[in-house]
Amino acid sequence: MKTERLNYGKTFIIGFGFFTTAITWSLYNSYVPIFLKRFISSSMIIGTVMTLDNWAAILIQPWIGSLSDRTRTKLGRRMPYIAVGIPLAALLFAILPYFSGKEPGRVVDIVIPLVGNVSIASGMIPLLTIIMLFNIAMAIYRAPVVALMPDVTPSVHRSKANGVINLMGGIGSIIAYFAGSYMYDIGVPVPFVVTAVIMILALVVLLLFIHEKLPERETAELNEKASEEPGIIKSFSDIFKEEEKSALFILLAILFWFIGFNSIETWFTTYGVDVLKVKESMASRMLTSVPLFFVLFAIPAGFIGTRFGRKNTIISGIILFVADLAVINFTRTSVVLYILFAFAGIAWALINVNSITIVWELASAKKIGTYTGLYYFFSSLAQIIAPPLAGLFMDRISMAILFPFAIIFFALAFIMMLGVKRGEAVLDDEEEKIKKKFIDEHIDLD
Repeated sequence: MKTERLNYGKTFIIGFGFFTTAITWSLYNSYVPIFLKRFISSSMIIGTVMTLDNWAAILIQPWIGSLSDRTRTKLGRRMPYIAVGIPLAALLFAILPYFSGKEPGRVVDIVIPLVGNVSIASGMIPLLTIIMLFNIAMAIYRAPVVALMPDVTPSVHRSKANGVINLMGGIGSIIAYFAGSYMYDIGVPVPFVVTAVIMILALVVLLLFIHEKLPERETAELNEKASEEPGIIKSFSDIFKEEEKSALFILLAILFWFIGFNSIETWFTTYGVDVLKVKESMASRMLTSVPLFFVLFAIPAGFIGTRFGRKNTIISGIILFVADLAVINFTRTSVVLYILFAFAGIAWALINVNSITIVWELASAKKIGTYTGLYYFFSSLAQIIAPPLAGLFMDRISMAILFPFAIIFFALAFIMMLGVKRGEAVLDDEEEKIKKKFIDEHIDLD
């Protein structure tokens, strides 16, 4: 049987959901540490606070992803969570900067073991509350919106389709880093409010063009069978029990490279101010090269993964990223940093576009949402570990340790990738027939 060609237009439409997550997280990671700095003097404590959102992510996203596998509603499996999560997240994101503490209040000095004397300002509880609620809302829809793509895309096209999805995410990050930095100079709330409006518009596009169909046989009997499908805890346990450890190794690789990447994303604005001696907005703007070249290389990365293999492509990306970071560590010139971050964006595309497709390949059709949740469990766990751990090293050594810290974790990811033995595209005709039947039954893209 001849495999149908990838429908790029429809894949772009699905990518609008991922677009909203990229633009919000890029702004969040760039400016929330600055907001917290007005309340807290310790980099390690700020890093710890930055992980509060990811605790919500690792507790909620895998569960929601697994739950969406078993959900049966007239709106579909994934769309109910998307339709609830996006509006809530947009509202909370819009009001977040209004609690950013231009007037931080009374300062109190306390002593914390391993950290020492730390100054903490009163009035930070409202900011922390908004941060937690926002991240709960994001966790509600993130796994379902990402699981939409493999739901409707045959195995052989997933790397290319994920290139399109990541292209949309990269565009979101560019808007956040570049346009967002200029809007931030106009007024701190401006990029947050504009992003909230974009999130609502993206939801409208998804609701207009994506209609998950209720199969004709969708009865109480089918609902009962759905409730018996493997949940997140059993799936997690099975990964550790399997004789062949490809799933475990790819998830550990994801954990390590996200620790390396998130440490840079979280702390580079502060690094730019303290080490490079540039303004906050300028430091954030330097990172624009990463999402820009990620966008330019996202679709080629998918084709490369399809042609030369996903594992080989990821390993090549890790090697390029490590070499690039080694040079960045000794660079202090802004123009050169823009160029070096461009290579980082290319390397990140090779890694990120092809990694989740390996995870999906290791899942059965019934567990796409569950394994998507596991992917975000490990990537979110990395974001819990990275900010405080990097912050501790920077407190104890210096801010200049940032890039050597990241290199170590990318090297660990390289080692883990050597243990991945499965996860390439499936070309079997029967598999394609099963996937086509599932798409026809469950989703209609107008």
